[in-house]
Amino acid sequence: MNTPLRIIGLVLLLIGLGACQRTESGATAQTAAKTATGHDILLTFIEFEKGVDPYRTRAIITPDFLRFDDGEGSVDFVLFDRRKRIVYSVNSDDETVLAVHPKAIKIEPPMKLKLEVHALGNMQDAPPIDGKHPRHYQFLANGEICYDTVSVKGLLPDAVDALRDFSAVLASDSKVTFNNIPADLHDACDMSMNTFAAGRHFAYGFPIQEWSPKGAGRTLIDYRTDYRADPALFVLPKEYTHFTVQEFREGKVDPEAASAPAPNHT
Repeated sequence: MNTPLRIIGLVLLLIGLGACQRTESGATAQTAAKTATGHDILLTFIEFEKGVDPYRTRAIITPDFLRFDDGEGSVDFVLFDRRKRIVYSVNSDDETVLAVHPKAIKIEPPMKLKLEVHALGNMQDAPPIDGKHPRHYQFLANGEICYDTVSVKGLLPDAVDALRDFSAVLASDSKVTFNNIPADLHDACDMSMNTFAAGRHFAYGFPIQEWSPKGAGRTLIDYRTDYRADPALFVLPKEYTHFTVQEFREGKVDPEAASAPAPNHT
């Protein structure tokens, strides 16, 4: 299951970088701050990973942006420009901003993917959220359980749209390097979640809980729909080195210019 927070590590993993590199000639990524309206969305999660203590993360959603970070005062973050459909990964340790653009690439999976969704029933004992009862779903690929969600249909529709679009951009970029994956490493769940059916669970509402057989998961512990986001949260640091993932793949990023490796956010 893709954990959307601590997302810097995920972005780098999907594009095959491992650690952020600096370049003197990288493209400049700029974005304008919006005016705070008081109608933004703040989501607070508890994240779970095998062998790691649970930790708190957050997502901030506005009409223009989606920001993931580890909470108040975070200097490392991922910013999704919802209008331009560009994902930016900001790394304060390397002082870099990496941009991932959507890709119009059509490829077919190397094996037939049989995708299933099992609706396991309404959770009538759980308290309703915004007047709606959560429901348990299980998502499978080729008979393998990939992940479970407890979702609420109709809850936070703008957040659902933003998260689904964010997943779609990363999935489109993963197609660029998909054929580099050795055949013996092909996995139906990984292929469906990261490339060919990313974000399919959002069709069933907002996931207030997610977990996978591998021990990763998250739980929504609070949300606000009257949040006033600071416009500065959506401004990319101009003094950092900016480059795109495509520039890295084309060898235009100078490895000698890299500073110390980024902290491990995976």
